[in-house]
Amino acid sequence: MIIHSRNKPDPCDNSFKSITDANKKAGGSNGGHKDCTGIVCHACGRHGCYCPRSAVNLQKGERQANVDWSLSEALKGCNLNGLGKVLLIYDIACQYHKKLSLRFKRNKYLSLPEKLKLLKAIGSFHVHGHKDTCFFRYSTQFITGAGMIDGEILETLWAVLNHISRSTRTSTLAHRSEILDDHMNDSNWKKLVAIGMSFRN
Repeated sequence: MIIHSRNKPDPCDNSFKSITDANKKAGGSNGGHKDCTGIVCHACGRHGCYCPRSAVNLQKGERQANVDWSLSEALKGCNLNGLGKVLLIYDIACQYHKKLSLRFKRNKYLSLPEKLKLLKAIGSFHVHGHKDTCFFRYSTQFITGAGMIDGEILETLWAVLNHISRSTRTSTLAHRSEILDDHMNDSNWKKLVAIGMSFRN
């Protein structure tokens, strides 16, 4: 475990433009009138299936509170029996994991499975936008047991899900949730029925 004192600078104090932009007040003609500005969710890094219960609305940027809830629900909704470790790959894992256990401890609605060790990593594409120290600490290439995984599965899932954004912009929050659920479940179903085809050759 790496602990940083307040007097020392963080290993990665880069300012991440995408997060800074997302946390600004939404612009445009209806900027202040959006119920949500996006979603955050978790997915299996190997198979690309959305984790049940993990899709959470974002009200203003990617706040830790929203991501914490998504993580808590993802770990509750997945079968982790017999697993001692989970690899959590997140674009800003170097910043997100700070005080993670404290945030979970202080919030009675959040929970982590007992005796589960969270390994932190940054996906292969995003890690190069960080400082070199982050590459050696958080790249999946250097984490024992991670295997050959790029950690960017959600980017490919967003590419497909983005096509429905036009039909969710004007829908009610309830209808929007149903649309997202339908498309995420459809994506998971297609992966489930087609996964065997990848072993045929």
